[in-house]
Amino acid sequence: MNRKTQWYLFCLLSVITMMLFIAGCNSADTAWKVYEGSAVDKSFPVPKEASKAEAALKSAKMEYVRYSVPGLKEDSKLPTAYEEEIKAWGWTEDKEEQTGSTRVFIKNNQVIQLSLQKNAFILYIPKTNDVAARSLNNTNNP
Repeated sequence: MNRKTQWYLFCLLSVITMMLFIAGCNSADTAWKVYEGSAVDKSFPVPKEASKAEAALKSAKMEYVRYSVPGLKEDSKLPTAYEEEIKAWGWTEDKEEQTGSTRVFIKNNQVIQLSLQKNAFILYIPKTNDVAARSLNNTNNP
């Protein structure tokens, strides 16, 4: 083999190796082992590896933040490790309020809705406590 052919072969193998390395790094799933407080409520955990894809929005009706997490699907379940961490941080799930891919968690009269999407999840905090308001309306109406 002449030097020119060796050089092209070396370059080709280097490029293929780099592509495989980059693809391997991007396909790694979130470990769901290390958590930090969310941008909308520091007492609600989010995986440290989740990247904030959209800054927290504060409006008259709600606050929300979107986190990017590769591998999540809208119709999938939350990883068990994450569910356990949410409970460990003192949050309980209100399964009666769950709708589709949105789950509702409550702690000290604070409500957080977690909505799963493809490769992301969104945390919503309604400004008015809709769950408590519905409960009050149901008890006040005969």
